[in-house]
Amino acid sequence: MRWNAGFLLALAGCTFDASGLGETPKTPDPGVTETTTASTETASPPTTGPTSTTTTSEETVGVSGSESMTEGGPGDPTSMPPLTTTTEPETTTEPSTDTGPDITTGCPLVMAYKDFDNDYYGDPSMPAMVCEGTQGWVPDNTDCNDMSANAHPGITEMCDGIDNDCDGVLDEYDAETNATECGACRFRVREGSLYYFCSNALDWEPAEAFCVMHGMHLVKDDGGAEHDWLLQEMGNTGGWWIGANDRADENKFKWVSDNSDISVDDDLWGNNEPNDQVWVFTDVADCVILLDSNGELGYPGSGGRWNDHLCGDGFKFICEGPLP
Repeated sequence: MRWNAGFLLALAGCTFDASGLGETPKTPDPGVTETTTASTETASPPTTGPTSTTTTSEETVGVSGSESMTEGGPGDPTSMPPLTTTTEPETTTEPSTDTGPDITTGCPLVMAYKDFDNDYYGDPSMPAMVCEGTQGWVPDNTDCNDMSANAHPGITEMCDGIDNDCDGVLDEYDAETNATECGACRFRVREGSLYYFCSNALDWEPAEAFCVMHGMHLVKDDGGAEHDWLLQEMGNTGGWWIGANDRADENKFKWVSDNSDISVDDDLWGNNEPNDQVWVFTDVADCVILLDSNGELGYPGSGGRWNDHLCGDGFKFICEGPLP
């Protein structure tokens, strides 16, 4: 038989499996490397340009929009916009000090003062910027005692041991509420003047300081009807400080209320008074007491009269001043 040369060449490249008559896989040539793509390629017309590289079906994301993440390959500038990072500036909130809306609370801020006792008068030592109308805070800062609703400007003074009207004085005379007495003092009004008859014993200087604090001085005894009235109000209770002393000039007594002189010959002095008697060898009798009508304290013949005495001894005292 005569064989076709082409057929013989094809037959020479194949072997047959005797068991299944199938084609035995050809052993790959070690010197030849085959390339298998990740997906089935669709035949396309041959191109005349440079050979392109076949990629996988996944899209390659560009770095900064210029180079592909696949090494050596150019990125696609139309695949996505460049990745950029924007840093927002930090914002610092400061407390608002004006009356406009606060950026944190959203309310108008006003200067106010803490009002613990709810009397609508605030404590001047506790200011703060708060939302307008905040409960417990008020615009008034004139309260002198924010622990008591009975203490604030404009209220009537009462005999309760506190400064009700915030004038710096406790339990003073008031024609409506404290018309007769409070504490150790009895209040009396005579011919347009106010008198305190205070039974708590003090030295002369503290007694004068108490009178001054209440807008008065130790009494000036003008004699006559006033003198008799003083003795009547004192009763038989011993000696009371009045407002005379000679601490500035020896043997020259003056009234502390107006600095006017007192004559040593005034008939209101007791027997042999003033005598500037030395007591305990160091002190002198520079202050004046008015003795009750009985003339007690060892001053014979001095009942209802003035006597000089040690300023450091404790006596009751009489204040005098104008009506408030």
